[in-house]
Amino acid sequence: MANFLLIRELCELKKITIRELASRIGKEDSSIQAIVRNGTTNTKTIEAIAKVLEVPVGVFFDNIPIPGIKSNELDKDAKIADLERIIEEKERLIQVLLSKK
Repeated sequence: MANFLLIRELCELKKITIRELASRIGKEDSSIQAIVRNGTTNTKTIEAIAKVLEVPVGVFFDNIPIPGIKSNELDKDAKIADLERIIEEKERLIQVLLSKK
């Protein structure tokens, strides 16, 4: 499974914004945010992102260690983001169910 949450961490490490990353690969920053949030993109886009961030593409798939970032920090951030997504989806589902009454 791909871990595109690393994109934010790598941008911080490389001291570039998501907007700048998006600009460098010819995308809107909302597209990059969607990739991070949804965890999906195409091969061409992730290759372009990896090139700009100067990391191998495999870093998003193989848990390759990244110098300067502790793996347990990434795991914690990934877990928090996953939990936030779950909460958002549950809140949305509650609203849908309440609106059907």
